[in-house]
Amino acid sequence: MSLMTIALGTAAAAGCYAAAIEPRLLRLRLPCVRTPHWPAGRPPLRLGILSDLHAAWPHMTLPRIGRIVARLLDAKPDIVLLPGDFISSHTRFVRQIAIEPAAEALAVLAEAAPTFAVLGNHDWYYGGERVAKALERHGIGVLRNAATQVATRTGAVWIAGLDCMWSGRADLARTLQDLDGTAPTVLMSHVPDVFPDVPQGIPLTVAGHTHGGQVCLPGYGPLRTLTKLPRRQAYGLHEIGGRHLYVTGGVGTTVLPIRFWRPPEIALLTLGGSA
Repeated sequence: MSLMTIALGTAAAAGCYAAAIEPRLLRLRLPCVRTPHWPAGRPPLRLGILSDLHAAWPHMTLPRIGRIVARLLDAKPDIVLLPGDFISSHTRFVRQIAIEPAAEALAVLAEAAPTFAVLGNHDWYYGGERVAKALERHGIGVLRNAATQVATRTGAVWIAGLDCMWSGRADLARTLQDLDGTAPTVLMSHVPDVFPDVPQGIPLTVAGHTHGGQVCLPGYGPLRTLTKLPRRQAYGLHEIGGRHLYVTGGVGTTVLPIRFWRPPEIALLTLGGSA
């Protein structure tokens, strides 16, 4: 067998895996953030994170959304964050699922825990007002350059939601204007590029959008990051100057319905005080 034959066979196998297998996997990540901005003696907060659904056949059907939601709820989050892109658009070889049944599949989240969302660029391509209305109908709070204080088992926390930077709708000053310092703040943004401008007093920013690259090469990383941040900040947990950024790889796909070396993921992030 020639090297060319081996190479072609390997490429074909990798392509089949990326198209048929990895997009249907699911990982639960368990990041932990410790910050001095968390009140002393207060128990940590558990944040469930589910991003970049991109509801569409064949990989992100309504039954699959239901299974992903159940897996996240099994982790028992105190609050659920949904950092955008509920809808699939500009993706080849898929059949789009309307937002109304997709939002209904997410409704059980809001029944179990306070659940908040921001809109992503694909939501705005589809129709941001329609997406927001569908989510809100099922008890999911959609934050568009706004913040709300939430009571949890560990005490109050501010959840601030930035509208989509990619679509030119973000207003960070407006998003943070109601914060009064009475409780720690978690900032949610679909696009992680806001992070350099986040004030020091906000210990955690949660984002999606990048899919962690969606297609990565071992030893190299993502082929494309969709962010102006350094490549290493396009995925995972990062701490810079006492502030933390968590970028989830999300569960869906865009452009092409494939993933390689970056399987779909949800997260249960623990936010608490310094060790």
